[in-house]
Amino acid sequence: MPIQKRGWTRLLLVTGFLIYVGVTLWLYHGPLHTILLPSGMTDIGVLWNYAAFVILVGVLFLFRNLTPNREVPKLRATWQNFGTLLGSMVLLFGVVYVVWFHMVSYIESLMQSKIFPMLSLAANAKFINALLGIVVAAIFVSIAVWKLKGWRRQSFSLSWATGLLPLVLVLVSTLLVIVQDRLFSVKSLAVPNGNLVDALVIFASQFFINGLFEETYFRGYMFPQLLAWVRNPYLAAWIMIVFFDAFHIPQSIVAAHVVLSWWQWLLCCMFPYMPTGWLFWAIYYRTRSVLPGALFHTYITNWADAFLFYMR
Repeated sequence: MPIQKRGWTRLLLVTGFLIYVGVTLWLYHGPLHTILLPSGMTDIGVLWNYAAFVILVGVLFLFRNLTPNREVPKLRATWQNFGTLLGSMVLLFGVVYVVWFHMVSYIESLMQSKIFPMLSLAANAKFINALLGIVVAAIFVSIAVWKLKGWRRQSFSLSWATGLLPLVLVLVSTLLVIVQDRLFSVKSLAVPNGNLVDALVIFASQFFINGLFEETYFRGYMFPQLLAWVRNPYLAAWIMIVFFDAFHIPQSIVAAHVVLSWWQWLLCCMFPYMPTGWLFWAIYYRTRSVLPGALFHTYITNWADAFLFYMR
């Protein structure tokens, strides 16, 4: 009987995923087609993104007997906790709005100058970006750590198996990027150029303001808090991913010049053309730690993104 129940559950998950992908492809072929026009991406690009997601999630299943079987942090569903989460989200979105709409030109001018002569221009840009964002990242990581309380050690733990997992994901994603380049002529592979100092500066700085910050706040704190209310991990993950993708809307508007109506942005967050939020959640849900996802997140953001940002 348990085997049959497990089989039905897997069938429902696979069916639900296929429906989700189908709706996503239809949306970007129809109501959301305008979001692909500025980048040149097509329906094939969206399909590639979800194929890459399936492959990387498949890697997670190879580690099902190696990763620790621990509970997701249990946070109380109280109005106080709801207010803390809501207030932190409002503050976060306000900061992102101000940075991307009112400081982007100033930040770009700083990044184009070699303030630190010992580093390359690319490393200067990443390091300056980190210095400008470290205070913001520290504030929201602190909020997450404060609310996790007794779950802090588990949420930031790293065993040999969970430490090996991001290395395997790095290898697979790099191979996917090589295949991606062959198929679509997309230059997404930017591995470290051999300068060890540059590589260490870029990785360390971006780890704190990008990988660790986003994984700690969204996966480590927001997801368990939402789970306390909705009780279903997939629904809680979906809501969290909507906020995660909405967090990147100002960047999309300023950097990619994407102009959509509010309902198009909502659909774009509910059915993203790059399911990175789902991937990072799957890593967290498998390991119950933010560190594996933070390490992998930092790598693909800076050097080898297995998902298509654009097609030439």
